[in-house]
Amino acid sequence: MAITSFADLLAPTPVDEFLDKTKGRKWQHIEAPAERVDGLFSWPELSNLLNMEVWNHQNLLLVQDTQPVPPQAYCRQRVDRSAQRQFVPDPQMVQQHLGRGASLVLNEIETLVPGILAIVNAFTEGLGAKSSANAYISQQNHQAFDTHYDKTDVFALQVYGQKRWRIYEGQLDAPVIHARFAGMPKEMVQRQRGKVQREFVMNTGDLLYLPRGRFHDALATDGPSIHLSFAVSEPKGLDYLQMVLDEAVGDPAFRADLPLAEADLPAHFDRLADRLRDVARAQRTKDRGRALRKTFVQPRANFDIAPSKK
Repeated sequence: MAITSFADLLAPTPVDEFLDKTKGRKWQHIEAPAERVDGLFSWPELSNLLNMEVWNHQNLLLVQDTQPVPPQAYCRQRVDRSAQRQFVPDPQMVQQHLGRGASLVLNEIETLVPGILAIVNAFTEGLGAKSSANAYISQQNHQAFDTHYDKTDVFALQVYGQKRWRIYEGQLDAPVIHARFAGMPKEMVQRQRGKVQREFVMNTGDLLYLPRGRFHDALATDGPSIHLSFAVSEPKGLDYLQMVLDEAVGDPAFRADLPLAEADLPAHFDRLADRLRDVARAQRTKDRGRALRKTFVQPRANFDIAPSKK
């Protein structure tokens, strides 16, 4: 029952139903059999993964009851092969924090586990989307992160144990990764999240879809929990706008200096706005925009090395 397609991931919900009624509009909890995640990400797989020398304080994080654990508390300094100093996780120190209830977060592990990479590829094939995968290993009755929203769509797949989720009424309108949406104060989060709309338990095999902007939080229940979180991003109007700006470089009007006289600026800006509209409507720009879906996800390297023949 390996998950190798977008349809496999959403099952038993039909893909068309999800796209027409759910995607970008509302959250959805999809109950599914535990067997479909067998062998996807086990505890031995986790240990093997941690033994790879790819981890540092930026991609392996510890969080204790909504507060990040400082790198100095679970890492040691090491000089790498380039003679650069870096913080790397210390197994004993990490284990001590896990014993106190800390949650372990492994960022961007999609290329390290074949089954997880297959799911990431499913997002590319099904949605034309970029995606990355993080693993969250949480301890009994400990909450890793406070109530928050994400700036990408999120698909959370429960691969071990259970986790209790709270979904709130509040949802921001299509936030993006930008300084404008960074660092929302806790008081504002509490105001904008609204009331708890639903509280439920995710069991092994279940999937949760959260559109970007939806406020939520989660808590491990009766034992350790592992879930995979896939951040999924599709091309947006802002990506097309970047193409428009790139095309605008070819117009001398945008390369010219602004007028020195402040009184001349409003009319100049109006002329530039008209020119920008022309650039955005140009056939060349629209052709680039139509190709955006196809070029949004860059193909990954796929080595297939065979011995040379004599």
